[in-house]
Amino acid sequence: MAYLFIDTSDHLVLGLLDENYRWLDFVETEDKKSSASIHSHVYSLLEKRNLKIKEVQGLFQVAGPGSYTGMRISEGMAQVLEWQDIPIYSFYHFSVPFILGIERGAWVSKAFKGEIFLYEWRGEKVEKSLHSEKDLSSLQEKLSPELGEFWTHFDGVIDQISRSSAQLIKEKPEEVFSYVAESQLREKPFYYRSLENEFHVSNK
Repeated sequence: MAYLFIDTSDHLVLGLLDENYRWLDFVETEDKKSSASIHSHVYSLLEKRNLKIKEVQGLFQVAGPGSYTGMRISEGMAQVLEWQDIPIYSFYHFSVPFILGIERGAWVSKAFKGEIFLYEWRGEKVEKSLHSEKDLSSLQEKLSPELGEFWTHFDGVIDQISRSSAQLIKEKPEEVFSYVAESQLREKPFYYRSLENEFHVSNK
């Protein structure tokens, strides 16, 4: 019995978990074009354990934040497995610290188009906002005394941030995935902007 894990929000990350949500295998690639390799990577991962895709107990999928294309790859795979009555659980990177009991904080990622996305949480109270990339330092200076160090999951993309939600997933799978499964989380893909704004083309 095993669960499949997929994260295509930045680069391709895959894993297999046992029934107690401990890693059987964990594969992190540098591949940012997941569509070309995800099927072969999933096949290889399952073949090592003598498993077929229809035999997995369920799929855990990171629903973002990330690029539009990256989110569609993992969501497309989730929908295919859902059609086969395989349970699907999905969650956001910015929720991981709170899942693990961190009561307040700030999570940030590049949102393309010269902007950053900022997620602040104070217990159950959350705020989401977009800012110019050049404002990151001033945001950290303003919010860090209250919220502590900033989090992200894009390694090496934002140099000023060292705390990683991706690392928490890798180090504490039992706590993260048991919470997601017990809560029956099935979050929709998270985009930084509405699709209308995302695909707006200026005539200037």
